[in-house]
Amino acid sequence: MRFNGKKILITIASIIVAVGLIVGSSVFYGRASGIPVIQRFASDMAAFFGRGVSAPTSVLNRSTNSLTQLFKTYEENQHLVKRVDRIAADQIRIQTLEKENKELKANLKLKNSLTDYQTVSAVVISRTPSSWNSQLIINQGINAGIKKNAPILDSRGLIGKVSQVSNTSSKVTLISNMTADADRFPVQVNSGSTTINGVISGYNRSSDQLILDELSTQSTIKKGSLVQTSGLGGILPKGLYVGRVASVRDDAYGVAKQIYIRPAADLSDISSVLAVTQVGGE
Repeated sequence: MRFNGKKILITIASIIVAVGLIVGSSVFYGRASGIPVIQRFASDMAAFFGRGVSAPTSVLNRSTNSLTQLFKTYEENQHLVKRVDRIAADQIRIQTLEKENKELKANLKLKNSLTDYQTVSAVVISRTPSSWNSQLIINQGINAGIKKNAPILDSRGLIGKVSQVSNTSSKVTLISNMTADADRFPVQVNSGSTTINGVISGYNRSSDQLILDELSTQSTIKKGSLVQTSGLGGILPKGLYVGRVASVRDDAYGVAKQIYIRPAADLSDISSVLAVTQVGGE
């Protein structure tokens, strides 16, 4: 096979040029301080696509973290609300217990002072808004020695008497009971050397005052005079404290006097009481 001299020269020249380009490129790339254009382009494209892929992922991660934090905050808030409710309930329970404890101590003190009376402690278990000023139910009855018409007191004075009694509970008619079938409470006013008898026949809810009429005399009565049960009628014993005179007024016809009494007991707030089971030896 014969080789053309011209072709041989061209081949040798091509090889020399190719080797020269490779060597020159290597030297050039080795000395260059920057990144080649093609490589830089490829890197930029890779970074661009990388950001495009990572952006949704970052948004999703942030959204997930926000939702997680939101649910965590909601749960913490619910926990705090329940804790606040428990604290409020505990405070109310403590206040109620403190109030009951104070009343029981006052009742015990009154019980010790009632040397002529035998009493039993009781707690109010029912009182409805419709009959708030007329009656209530206590948790003691026949089994505790309570009888019908037994006087009922709180630590400050007379509040009523037993109208119905069962083995374990009693219905109490309050002195502020003004229903048509209610028994009236006979009392007396001690004003200096004068004693005036009468019957409680009314109750002014707005002023929280009992109204006494059917007076035995029209003698002058002083404000602040002591009012107590008279013992007349044979139902309630004599000498149970009711309250004090607040004012004396003319009746609706201007003929007779009416005495307005400030009751010793707070008739709107009764939780524990004393029931009189025996007076003296009877």
